[in-house]
Amino acid sequence: MPANRSLAPVCLLAVLLAGCDESLGPYEPEPIVLAATYSETGRFARLAGEMALGYRMAVDMLNEGGGLAGREVRLVLVNDGSDAERSGDIYDEFARADTIDLLLGPYSSPLTEAAVVATDPAGIPLVAPLAASPGIWAGQGRQWSVQMLNPGPTYLQGSVELAAQHGARTAALVYENSQFPSSVATGVREAARVHGVEIVLDRTYEPGQANHHALLAAARDAEADLFIGGGYYDDAVGFAQAIPAVGYTPLLASLNLGPALAEFGERLGDRARCVPGNAPWLPTIRTTGFIADSETLVQRYRAANGTMPSYYVAAGFGAVELFAEAVEATTAGLEELDRAAIRDYLFSTTTETVLGPYGVYPPGDAQSGVQRVLKGLQVQWQDDGAGGLTRRIVHPPAVADAEVCLYRP
Repeated sequence: MPANRSLAPVCLLAVLLAGCDESLGPYEPEPIVLAATYSETGRFARLAGEMALGYRMAVDMLNEGGGLAGREVRLVLVNDGSDAERSGDIYDEFARADTIDLLLGPYSSPLTEAAVVATDPAGIPLVAPLAASPGIWAGQGRQWSVQMLNPGPTYLQGSVELAAQHGARTAALVYENSQFPSSVATGVREAARVHGVEIVLDRTYEPGQANHHALLAAARDAEADLFIGGGYYDDAVGFAQAIPAVGYTPLLASLNLGPALAEFGERLGDRARCVPGNAPWLPTIRTTGFIADSETLVQRYRAANGTMPSYYVAAGFGAVELFAEAVEATTAGLEELDRAAIRDYLFSTTTETVLGPYGVYPPGDAQSGVQRVLKGLQVQWQDDGAGGLTRRIVHPPAVADAEVCLYRP
């Protein structure tokens, strides 16, 4: 490992013996140890922190109920600084540590891919709760890691369908030039082809370098009925703020990440109105997992934090639930965890966590490890009837609780 990538500041050996989170207490013999990195600092810190809260809540609830397979569950979290190379380095050390049993993924596709590349050859099961890019798995022959989110290409296909149903004939596809947004763009192009929408602007920007006003002006000048794409949360905010500033009135403006979060509407106010995006889960959806149902998760999270949990929390919580179910199903009467049996369970089962339905393609399939059951929702900020805004589900029709609202009728 290069000197400038040293894990000395993290004190990884101490982490493995005592836990990264001081609240977890000192090392005790024979716990089941789950390990992950999360972005405590850097560009992904906000949402990765919510994922980590989900991990902690699930582990706390397991231990309150007596642990897992009669053993305490220990959680080790290490800051990856929102850096894929650092994430890969840390997961490589996790894979070589005798004290770690199972692995949870980091936040984002780039960091998860680095983690999977480091650990899949080592034969340690890894559940990735917040990596949407199917390219991490598809065609890679993965045998030890699985995806929980609906794949990126499905994220905004519902928005293309809705726009086409309301008369959109042209679209501007603008997105960050990185793994996850690129996978979303692939799905948008396919949906546009299916629904007869011509993409009149197809443009990328480098991470952190989006000129929101200029990109929206280009979409306006191209007379695109649909503006779609983006990158991560900050870009969703930037694009939503800039739409009225450039005098652009598409039928619909749909953005990757951001509209699913409560803080998106709180921060933007009226500028969030009619903006849709993908959400695999909302606090209003009823789901049930191995540890808790969604109502219990919401109540517990609100009591501790004073706000509603996001799907990032639910995904982290659900990843621990998935491992807990697999451990209980495969370790009865055994003194040690059977990693191969746990892996086989993860790849073969169809089940539900608080995030929603779970099931992946099996080993040997070209998409081994890719999520195949969970379907994303299109949620949109609309009037709540009391002078404010709220999130409504507008697609798919089977679960929609509102009609889509448009920038221009």
